[in-house]
Amino acid sequence: MRNLLRLLKHYIPYLLYVLFSDLFFVVLLWTTDTSAFRFIASALILFSILSFLLLCAWLHLRERRIRRALEDYLSDPDENHTKILLSRLSGMEKERIATLLSLLEEKEQQRAHLLSQSEDYEEYVEAWAHEAKTPIALLSLILDNNRDNMDPEMTFKIEYIRSRLSGSVDQMLQYARIKGERKDYLFEELSLREVIDEVIEEYRPLLLEKNFTVINKVKEEKIYSDRRGLLYMLGQFISNSIKYSSDDPLLEFYIEPGNHLVVEDNGIGVKKCDLPYIFERGFTGDSGQGRKKATGMGLYLAAKIAEDMNFELNVSSETGKGFRIVVQYPNVEQRRYRN
Repeated sequence: MRNLLRLLKHYIPYLLYVLFSDLFFVVLLWTTDTSAFRFIASALILFSILSFLLLCAWLHLRERRIRRALEDYLSDPDENHTKILLSRLSGMEKERIATLLSLLEEKEQQRAHLLSQSEDYEEYVEAWAHEAKTPIALLSLILDNNRDNMDPEMTFKIEYIRSRLSGSVDQMLQYARIKGERKDYLFEELSLREVIDEVIEEYRPLLLEKNFTVINKVKEEKIYSDRRGLLYMLGQFISNSIKYSSDDPLLEFYIEPGNHLVVEDNGIGVKKCDLPYIFERGFTGDSGQGRKKATGMGLYLAAKIAEDMNFELNVSSETGKGFRIVVQYPNVEQRRYRN
């Protein structure tokens, strides 16, 4: 009914034109002084109004059929639905819609091709990264089995290389993960202290190389999160602290009230003007020589993962006075209630 009223409103000018024409002919009839003036005038006006209403009803029915055919085409744009849609149209309408449908089909083919290429690339990156993890795991196994027989300095160097390689591969995997259509997060209850200890151990060679003092004050704090995502995010915070460390580097982990995990270092810090942009893709800022080798991807990926896990990241820093990042996360009870 609403569509019919809208159609009537749209064609009101035409009705007024017809009625004005009727009025003109009524005046002519009146001037002829015919005895059937009233009957003819009434019949003429009534016929015009009924013709207008029937025309509007027909146009309304036609519009409904076209809309239904268009909806069917959009839900399943196959050849049959295309023919049905075009059969509902006529003349210039059919030519224009046919051109439009042809363009839509071409764009859809291009989109499908690009999507296929993107999926192939994503699968290739993931496959390559997983294949690369095999020799890294083998290298770790060799180190563990032959640590006592190897020169300590050589062992440290190999561990350092393994740690850097593993970090680069993990970054590639996480990038493919957040950009893919399928995000395989597995949320579970975790011990935050155990996760922090695990990531510290992973970065131990790099921390030792810089002579870091690492303090983990986190006790038995429970967190509901995806383990891989949390490990990667915390790993990026540690990696960032290592890259921009001071002469006597210190790294601390502790909890503040309100489910706030604080990761704080005493490194070279970040300029105030750079702080709003540190989570942007490719941003490296201007905090010394270390930034020249940075890719600007670590904190960008960490922020994306935090967003997916419903975490909130807040940073504060001053040049030469360290870097502080606060991770606000839902407690276990809140997460259970939401699920």
